[in-house]
Parts: sequence; C-alpha cells; structure tokens
Amino acid sequence: MPPQRIDLTRDVEPEEAAGAGVLVGLSGGVDSAMAASLLVERGYQVVGATLLLCPEEASRREPRSGTAEVVRRARAVADKLGIQHLVVDARRSFEEKVMRYFAEEYEAGRTPNPCAKCNARVRFGLLVEIAAGMNLDYIATGHYARMTGGPRNLTRGVDRAKDQSYVLAEVDPTLLRRTIFPLGNMTKVEVRARVAKEGLVEDSAVESQEICFIPDNDHRRFLRERFGKRPGTLVDRTGKVVGRHEGAYNFTIGQRRRIGVAGRGPLYVVGLAAERDEVVVGDGRDADVGAVTIDGIVRHRPAGAGPLVAQLRSTGDAVPARTDPPDTIVLEKPLRGIAPGQTAVLYEGDEVVLAGTIRSTRQAWS
Repeated sequence: MPPQRIDLTRDVEPEEAAGAGVLVGLSGGVDSAMAASLLVERGYQVVGATLLLCPEEASRREPRSGTAEVVRRARAVADKLGIQHLVVDARRSFEEKVMRYFAEEYEAGRTPNPCAKCNARVRFGLLVEIAAGMNLDYIATGHYARMTGGPRNLTRGVDRAKDQSYVLAEVDPTLLRRTIFPLGNMTKVEVRARVAKEGLVEDSAVESQEICFIPDNDHRRFLRERFGKRPGTLVDRTGKVVGRHEGAYNFTIGQRRRIGVAGRGPLYVVGLAAERDEVVVGDGRDADVGAVTIDGIVRHRPAGAGPLVAQLRSTGDAVPARTDPPDTIVLEKPLRGIAPGQTAVLYEGDEVVLAGTIRSTRQAWS
C-alpha cells in the first residue's frame, strides 16, 4: 500500500498519520534509534537513512565514530526494527557548506555554530529531497524539539536540559513542517531507559560529538593544520600591546582561559581584528553585550503580545529581550562573551519566533 498523503499545514495526531511514509535519519545512536522505534510503533511506514557527512580524515582519528562504524550501527538498528535502510554520501556538500564555512569564520574573527549551519544548509534539505523522491510525506530526526500549533511551529522540547530547538532554528520553516520529532515530549532519561529495555543499541554505541568532524574536540588543532602559525599581538582597550599570540583564530570573544597574559583581574577576549592578527583583551565589563544585530534572518511566526526571550548560545540561558526592527535584538539583561558568528534565536514562550546569525554586538555599558 502506498504511503498515506497528509495535510502538513496542520498538526497531525499519530492516529491520523497511521500508514504515512516517513524517512528517519539514523546515526546508530540512542536518540535516532528511539525515534525510529516510536515511528514504527505508531504505524508509520518507516525508512531509515544514514547521511555520511564527516570526511575519512575524521574516521581515521576516531574509528569508533568513523563512517564504517556509523553505518554498521545504523544498519543494526534498522535490522532490529525491520525497516529499509539507505546510506547517502553527503560528504562533499558537508565539506563545502559546513567545514569550509567553519574554518573561514574563525579566520575572519567570528565564532561559528557548525551544527546549526549543517541542519540549515545540508541535513534537513537533503532528507526532505530524498523523502520526496520516495513519495514519503515526512522526515524525522532524534532531536529534542517539538512542532506545535497550526500551522506547525518549532517549539522547545519538554526536556529543557536537552532541548535542541536552538540548533534547528535556522532551518527553513517549510522543511520543519515536514518534520516529526518523536522525542520532543520525552526526557533523555526516558529515552535511555527505553532503548536499553528494547535492546535497540549496543552498549558501546558512541554519543554524537559536539563537532562531528573534529572527533577529539580540539578545534584549535583543526584550524592550526589549515592555517599554520599567524603571529600577532594582544592589546588592551587603549591599543597598548600586552602580549603576543600564534594565531587570532585560536581565540573567541568572551574567552577567559588560555589567553596567555595576566592582568590585575580576570581578562577576557573582547575583540578580534583578524585582518591585523590582533586580539583585544579587557575586563568582564568590557565583555558584557547589550544588543546584537543579526543577518540571514529566518522568520518562523509573527511575535504575539507575550514577552520575548533571546538565546544566543546553544548552552546559554535565555534572557528577556525586545526587537528593534529590522535586524536588532536588544537584551534586557546583559550577556557576557557573545560573539559575531553565533546563532541568535528569539522565543515567545517555548515557540521560536525568528533566528539569525549575529553580525555585530553592542557593548552593554556603552
């Protein structure tokens, strides 16, 4: 029987979607395995797809998270669930649209968010494209987020400690409305317990890396191998030279550790002039940000009458905010160490209103 066609402009209850076709991203890890299992349980016609993203270089550095191992684990999950499994090589696109972007942003003195850009530029569009070619209505992933309302809108997951709406907020909303997040109403503890009970994933399965193409999480090594040493100066807010460094790409605004120079009190990186290989340091007050200007704005829904909050880091707290159209978010409470290049997400309650990439910041006390 062909997959049932679903009206994606409204929320769809599980019983309405019984028989609908869905392509689920399978990494072989706990979260994607649980997402696939729940979809099978709810009566969807499920196909698993493993996207090959990381280059072989990363596989050689960390074989447990390498291409062959990822495919093996994902296929084992698909076999246990009795679903079809595809492997799609997306490494060239990933290298051009994510890895190159990551390096170029650091080279320019900005701090990129590769996971957010991968979701927006590679992962979701490719999954939707594959699903459409197979006449499947939906895609699904193991992210902790929800789609609520009508039309469906990106919303925080119930497990606030694991919520991933922030790294999804730059994805085109039309793609998200074709997406199911089966784990959105679950906690990580619940997912782990159920996966263990069902024996879906072997105990040795490796959790996702923070930056998948840098398995050892040493992004400075990754950048150093590409750019080599680029000596420059450390200066204070007056322009006085207070030290030297081996590459401005080793620093990010807000950084407090490993600066290489001491002060009367704690010092922070408060500015980067990459074109001059110059790193500016200052005290905590200099690192406090009161407003950000964003570009590449993705609008999810109009803001209502409720209070807004802004989240400017994937693991950072959201703070009360207001918009200053067309492209500025003003923070009601200063945040320390916010850097150009990072993702800014504006929420009303738990729903995403808009997202974008921080182009510039304004000091809180200026």
